[in-house]
Amino acid sequence: METDDDRQATNELAARFMRVFDASFKQMSQRRHHNHVFKDLSINQLHMLNMIHHHPGTAQKELAELLQITPAAVSTAIREMESMGLVERKADQFDARLMRLYLSEEANQIISENLAHRHAAIAKLLSVLPIEEQHMIVASLEKALLIYTNHDNPESADPNADHCNR
Repeated sequence: METDDDRQATNELAARFMRVFDASFKQMSQRRHHNHVFKDLSINQLHMLNMIHHHPGTAQKELAELLQITPAAVSTAIREMESMGLVERKADQFDARLMRLYLSEEANQIISENLAHRHAAIAKLLSVLPIEEQHMIVASLEKALLIYTNHDNPESADPNADHCNR
């Protein structure tokens, strides 16, 4: 049972975590914008590009559901990114009325560079700590995420299982 002291400690730790997260994100962001296209994209558009990168051929409706935003917002953003040469619409091979979304070669390059940069920045942040502490941080965050994402179905969340190394 969580006490008032536990809740207060959790809130203080959350504030500290936010400061660390914000500071590390700021460090990553300062070095990221060597590609001018990033400056012209909204956060929703960046999320869309990442989602299309991981789910090539997704339809706009599916993209809206994945990102939990309105289909109209997706349509507007896709139209803008299409005019920038980042996204291509192609007719579905079985239903010509359905348009599938794909990244252009330029967008794939941007996303690949961004992912590599983020990975390197996180590795650099972790590398200042002993390897045991690196494992502890990552395992603790994985455990918290697993429990949090399965809060509606706690039976499926086994926080002691190593889900990320399967």
